[in-house]
Amino acid sequence: MAYSAIEKNTGVKLHSESGLEKFQQKISSDIDSFMTFSREKSGNAQLREYVTLQPKEYLATQSKAMITITNYLGGQYFFTVDEIQQIESTLLLIETKHSRNALLPAKDDIKDGLLKMILYCNLSGIMMDEALVEHQPVLQLTSDKLRGSINSDSPPEEIDVFFRLNHFNQSRVRAVSSLFAEANANSFTVRIKEAS
Repeated sequence: MAYSAIEKNTGVKLHSESGLEKFQQKISSDIDSFMTFSREKSGNAQLREYVTLQPKEYLATQSKAMITITNYLGGQYFFTVDEIQQIESTLLLIETKHSRNALLPAKDDIKDGLLKMILYCNLSGIMMDEALVEHQPVLQLTSDKLRGSINSDSPPEEIDVFFRLNHFNQSRVRAVSSLFAEANANSFTVRIKEAS
């Protein structure tokens, strides 16, 4: 009843009530079957993300990877990393945000990337091909409008040259400086680079 009232009041066509009722039965009948159902749906969503290239991702390689995070209670959470790169014994987990028309990706996209950095920084270990590997989270911001590149651990002189080369105003300089400070305080890396 309330479901159809929402549809009528908002003018938004919703999924059928029978599908909602089936879902309600599934989640209320048995917690184990609901957990299995939920994991299957999450796993399927992870697979769809894995095979899809988003417009806000500029990837230098075709190395998307699937990550399944398991917590100490046995809960599983399914994520897709935009790129992975192995440098010696360290696996870089790269979350990429891209802009075609601005010097930097949108603030909300950067916030989304920071959320992933929080998750990846707090992983106690990563297994790849059944071996434990060191990992380093990387937030990579790319733009068609940029020239050159900098990292959160670049020397201040290089960062200043990059800002001048790309005509960063004071607001952008402050934003990037804050982002770099956050990265350095929380043990992840930020890369800002041209999309080439």
